[in-house]
Amino acid sequence: QGQHEYADGMFFGGTAPTWNNQALRQVLRTFGQRAKRIAWMDLHTGLGPSGVGERIFASENDPKTLARARAWWDGGGATPVTSFYDGSSSSAHLTGLIWASVPDECPQAEYTGMAMEYGTVPILDMIAALRADHWLHKHPEAPPEMHAAIKRQMMNAFYVDTDEWRTQIVAQARQAMFQTVDGLNTA
Repeated sequence: QGQHEYADGMFFGGTAPTWNNQALRQVLRTFGQRAKRIAWMDLHTGLGPSGVGERIFASENDPKTLARARAWWDGGGATPVTSFYDGSSSSAHLTGLIWASVPDECPQAEYTGMAMEYGTVPILDMIAALRADHWLHKHPEAPPEMHAAIKRQMMNAFYVDTDEWRTQIVAQARQAMFQTVDGLNTA
């Protein structure tokens, strides 16, 4: 259900829709009402082996929609689509995700969504960076050197600054985008 009780705690989900949630919903109401099909690709980093993009099903737990997502993006099994609903994903079961705005605001459209989760560093390093960043938000008086070090730690946890990593990410994103267009063009 998310963490909505402790505003100063990690992963606080808020108590009301954020401005960007409201803005996206307005865009969908304005421009998405005539769409028959809508595809969603959400890009994330931080989970999984470095440079590997996990394709995570991003929709309601519906077998027909999951089958369509797998038909679009699994590349004949070469790039499997995982799901936190069945436990095959590296992601925990999450709620309150922004993709839910699409079927809410455009119920006439056939919605198919996935998140590309690109791996960066080992999970314990990623969690340590998140904890340090959370600590920093609670301690704004921290020395500038510590502030800079924690911000570097966060950047390094979610972005691998090498040509190899960037090449892997771009290649996988490009493939997924072509698969998305092909999926949208299928009957």
